[in-house]
Amino acid sequence: MGALSITGIKPGSTSLKLTAGKITKTVPITVLSRNLLSYGPAEGNGLTATVNTDGSLHVTGAAARQWAGLVWTFPCPVQGTVILHSPTFIAGLSTSVKFLDAKGHQLGGQVISGGNAVAITAGTVSLRFEILSSEATPTAKDGDLRVQLESGDTAHEWMRPDNTSLRGGGELANLYPRVTGLPKTLGTDPGVMVTEPSPGTYRFKGSTTQKVDSWDSLTSSVHVDAGTYTMDATDWPLGNKSWLMGIQAHISHDDGSEGATVFEPSNYGPKTLKTGTLQCTIFVNTTGEVDKTFTPRLYKID
Repeated sequence: MGALSITGIKPGSTSLKLTAGKITKTVPITVLSRNLLSYGPAEGNGLTATVNTDGSLHVTGAAARQWAGLVWTFPCPVQGTVILHSPTFIAGLSTSVKFLDAKGHQLGGQVISGGNAVAITAGTVSLRFEILSSEATPTAKDGDLRVQLESGDTAHEWMRPDNTSLRGGGELANLYPRVTGLPKTLGTDPGVMVTEPSPGTYRFKGSTTQKVDSWDSLTSSVHVDAGTYTMDATDWPLGNKSWLMGIQAHISHDDGSEGATVFEPSNYGPKTLKTGTLQCTIFVNTTGEVDKTFTPRLYKID
């Protein structure tokens, strides 16, 4: 007796009627989309995404900064090799899918639109679909985006995903380590008080007649996996080029190779780091009155 092979033409629900002699059975069939992505309406970091009637995404707005944008996280539906492609794209926006473990931590590897097929990393439980600004100075966007993640190493005609109602968000995880031991006073006469009005946000208020020279006062460290990272802040107190108030970070590599300063004023953009410990320092070298609040941020973008 020969085997029966059925190929679905388009996603949806249908049924198959089988007859053998006087016996007839109706078998329900659900045809799933070739597109493995899940996404839906999202807003954050200056961008807004809505879902068009055909299942594509309409993206508007200007990203708040480079490598900021929209993200959606959903269970990994397959294992093996996958490929990502965008038959329609928006210039200045990059799309990628990252692999996450059971704790939501990013594993090695990713698949990028237009790149080669990639084997899903062992231990992957969830996928994170990202639409990020690749522009140093993000510009306004208003266009439709069709992106497809599919099994195998060959890109096929775009299909709407099965799930286009998954709410997205606007933030990658902020990996910047919390500063402990606050409140703390820096400098003299009477000094600058450093407090933490909300987790990860620091306020500097007071005055000093001498440079605060806080290089050893507001340090914290975090262990990072190999990958590409970028550092930023919400409302840089004096701009991201100032040596009067800002952040500097030095990495010590796990393999014992020589460490290096990787983030500092005028140089907070994307850096490819090896596995190691990143020591971060918030510095204050100003004099006079101070009343500034900012939130340092460290993102793993690749």
